[in-house]
Amino acid sequence: MEKIKYIIYFVIGLVVVSFLPPYLVKYYYSSQMPVIKFEKTKHDFDTLYTKVQANTYFVYKNTGKKPLKIDRIQTACGCIIPTWNSNELLPNQIDSFKVEYNTENKGYFIKEIMVFSNSETSLNRLAISGFVPFEF
Repeated sequence: MEKIKYIIYFVIGLVVVSFLPPYLVKYYYSSQMPVIKFEKTKHDFDTLYTKVQANTYFVYKNTGKKPLKIDRIQTACGCIIPTWNSNELLPNQIDSFKVEYNTENKGYFIKEIMVFSNSETSLNRLAISGFVPFEF
């Protein structure tokens, strides 16, 4: 009976050890990737007026162990113009990118901005919102 108990423990240990390496490999590679962290993921412009520039900056940091590179920033419409640095961001460095909203579009708005990078967490979704009153 004692012998069967040890065989069962051995088999359980063997099963655990055989499934462990893929998780360790995944953990190792994910711990070696760049990671993008944003200070804020939403910005509310509140009330904007026509012919006034509506700009904001999204600040981010590379908290990973490899250089971070933003490949592209995709917006929900042509009313948002993103401007970003295409250079690599080294670990623990901070950078930002500018987002400009065209105030010729009237009414309430909530727009999504998608950031594609070589980060472990890519695709990152950001949002801007606000209101441009109709002028009579």
